[in-house]
Amino acid sequence: MFQIEKTYQGWSWERVSRHVLYWMAWLILYAATNSTHLEGSFLTWTGVELMIMGFKLPFTYFVIYYLVPNYLLTKRYATFFPLFILSSIIGGIAIWVLYHYYLNPVYFIYDAPRFWSTKIIYKVIDLIYIASLPMMFKLYQQQHLQEKRATQLVEQKLGAELKILKNQLHPHFLFNTLNNLYGMVLTRHSQASEVVVRLSNMMSYMLYDCERPQIDLEKEIENLQNYVELEKIRYGKRLDFSFELGGDVAGKTIAPLLLMPFLENAFKHGAETDETKAWIRVNLWVENGDLTYLVENSIPTMTTEETMPKTQSGVGLANVQKRLALLYPESYELEITENDTYLITLKLNLDHEMPHR
Repeated sequence: MFQIEKTYQGWSWERVSRHVLYWMAWLILYAATNSTHLEGSFLTWTGVELMIMGFKLPFTYFVIYYLVPNYLLTKRYATFFPLFILSSIIGGIAIWVLYHYYLNPVYFIYDAPRFWSTKIIYKVIDLIYIASLPMMFKLYQQQHLQEKRATQLVEQKLGAELKILKNQLHPHFLFNTLNNLYGMVLTRHSQASEVVVRLSNMMSYMLYDCERPQIDLEKEIENLQNYVELEKIRYGKRLDFSFELGGDVAGKTIAPLLLMPFLENAFKHGAETDETKAWIRVNLWVENGDLTYLVENSIPTMTTEETMPKTQSGVGLANVQKRLALLYPESYELEITENDTYLITLKLNLDHEMPHR
């Protein structure tokens, strides 16, 4: 399939063929046009145009392989345009010399006018015209190549930043969970073994499943539920927790550990700091590929700057906001509302194509 934007490193057979076909098209076009409107047969004008190609080809390749890369693409316009016009004039005069002293006497194409005439201007314009199309091709190719390189750099930057963010998120999560387990072991809690099993499942999830750019939404939800069960064991009757799941989650995928920080935040700045009765409400549903995730928690009556949720500092929420911006740049809405409670609402299009990693 012919691709204008395709570039080549060397002069392959495909590249040579493209150039040959291009000049053959011009040759046929000029010969057909001149034989229709002027004296002389198609074969005569084909021979004439072949001789003129001896000037047009060097001029065109001089423009696209010397002037364009060295002056136009480097934005040295004050040098490019004078050199382009000057070389066009020189080439136009050279073609007119061929017409005036050889083609006219041999082929009787024109009545031989005096040498310096307006016909030189036509030859100059013809050269500019025939070089303009490959010059536009070359500019388009360079633009496409620059866009491709820019895209590759963005993708590399995305991959590096996402890896850093995930590496930051894992220690943060493990620190909180292991700290909970440590407290249970010290008090010889009867459900410590269940905590170990659930923690083992979560570790397996992070070590293996989270290495992929996307995982099944059902696995992400299972990971959330494991985390919740661990925290419910820790807080006991002091915590009123509800988790409502709805919609069609089967077959959907999501970036791993994207939902966890919101839940962690609710425990850290709600139940963990409230010594009385704390509550957390979680609602997650999927409809037509759109995920809505609500996490709401009570706020302790006595709050300080240290116990208030922080959206722009710390590792948890700050990182997940960066991940959302990188992974779903135009496919998510995040709203954080603080009144008598702390509510996080995330809306996410799961059908959005994530950047390549």
